[in-house]
Amino acid sequence: MENKNYTIKCPECGTDIEVSRPAIINVQNDPEYKIKVLTGELFNEKCPKCGQGLQVVSRITYHDMEKKLMIYFRPITSQEELKTFDYEAIRSAIEDNFKAPNYAIRVVTTVNELMEKIKIAEFGLNDGVIEIAKFVYFDIFTKKFDGIGVVNIYYERRDDKDALIFFCNDGKTRSIMIDPDVYASIEKRFSAVVNAIYTSRVCMVGRDWALRMIKAYSKLDSEKDSAVSVKPELKLLDSEN
Repeated sequence: MENKNYTIKCPECGTDIEVSRPAIINVQNDPEYKIKVLTGELFNEKCPKCGQGLQVVSRITYHDMEKKLMIYFRPITSQEELKTFDYEAIRSAIEDNFKAPNYAIRVVTTVNELMEKIKIAEFGLNDGVIEIAKFVYFDIFTKKFDGIGVVNIYYERRDDKDALIFFCNDGKTRSIMIDPDVYASIEKRFSAVVNAIYTSRVCMVGRDWALRMIKAYSKLDSEKDSAVSVKPELKLLDSEN
């Protein structure tokens, strides 16, 4: 495994901390690193002087040959990094250096996105379908929980069910089951685009991608084609109703 060494400064006491992080993770060669990513252990560090807990993120290429999944984690942690983030340059460099048939190749910029992509692949789901499902369930969520804002939505597996976790501005999370019929309806309706992102094309499949797809499909004949043919129900997996 290829590692890179970094020196970071503790924000609490100013101590310089030497850390080592993998630049490339191949989970077939080092399966324990999948767990370290999914638990967040890989990104956690503690100052040896004051004990302050830190999250340390660095560029990682995550490769799962069995799942045919390649994730390029390019963290954005500041406005300055956001200004210089050049997705097209990243996409071009990846396509020049990695060629393999029928891979899901993703670029993500946060730890949560990295974790989510791995979980989605782990349970054999399509991340394009999941991103579109977030919009479907967001609509009915806001109708049920009027006045509660949604900060983020992430896929999770809860009680052997596929779920969306809504992180709300009241400090609470609410877990909502993804109806299998709704998932199948989205998969069928958007089959052309959700299948195309699994053909070794480099993609950032997130909220912006899903919004573009929904807007494009909404221009089609609404009577003949609807985004979701099954009306979803809001099934909370949490105790709160």
